[in-house]
Amino acid sequence: MGSGGDEASRTVPPLALGGTREELPFVKETVLKKRKENADWAVRNRERKAAKRLRIREENKVIVKRPEEFVTAFRNKERDFLRMRTRLKVRKQPPAEALSSRLIFAIRIPGSVDLHPHIRKILRKLRLTKVLTGVFLKATELTLKRLLVVEPFVTYGFPNLKNVKELIYKKGRGFLDKEPFPLTSNDLIEKALGDHGIICLEDLVHEIATVGPHFQDTSKFLMPFKLKCPERRLQMKKKPYKDGGDSGDRGDKINELIEKLN
Repeated sequence: MGSGGDEASRTVPPLALGGTREELPFVKETVLKKRKENADWAVRNRERKAAKRLRIREENKVIVKRPEEFVTAFRNKERDFLRMRTRLKVRKQPPAEALSSRLIFAIRIPGSVDLHPHIRKILRKLRLTKVLTGVFLKATELTLKRLLVVEPFVTYGFPNLKNVKELIYKKGRGFLDKEPFPLTSNDLIEKALGDHGIICLEDLVHEIATVGPHFQDTSKFLMPFKLKCPERRLQMKKKPYKDGGDSGDRGDKINELIEKLN
């Protein structure tokens, strides 16, 4: 009885049509790992979208404001707009060719919540709508003018190769089919930028660091970098860096700030 029970409990492989044992198809371990990574990423993406919907719902709740708050907000917006026009008239920007580097890294710093529509529009074009996010920009006349317009709300400078690499490797995320994904797969990078000869993470870093011919497409492929809050919080005052504040042009000193925020 005992031996019969043991034989019945054994797993017998299915028989093929020819009477031989049928073997399961072999799947590489790397393929299995990739499938698991894709499944985990899909779960995280669904959770992220659900959290975003909840956040938008909370932000759209009606908040009652007093008339004095509307008056104060309007005056602040108008003051920011007048100061912006004054900066454009008084300050003379050097030509882009005279700068020490063609690559700029700009960071959105804490500031007013109620912004003038024109300033908010320029921040949206620079992709700096959220506080403590950063983007790579090409030093052109238009870019320098836009940075001058929103100077009290951003700080910028010339990053070195070391910080460019560390930002992309540690905090880099890309867009593919309107969906964000971490830069952990060269296959996705090649799918998004392969037409420009960029097939891996090293090619992407090289294109950004050297401001290559496809810099515009490469920088738009990268999502704005989410930076951490420093130990000493950035000042809320719209004061230039050269005068002891946090906003405006830092030149090469931007690398010290990047190391604190990365």
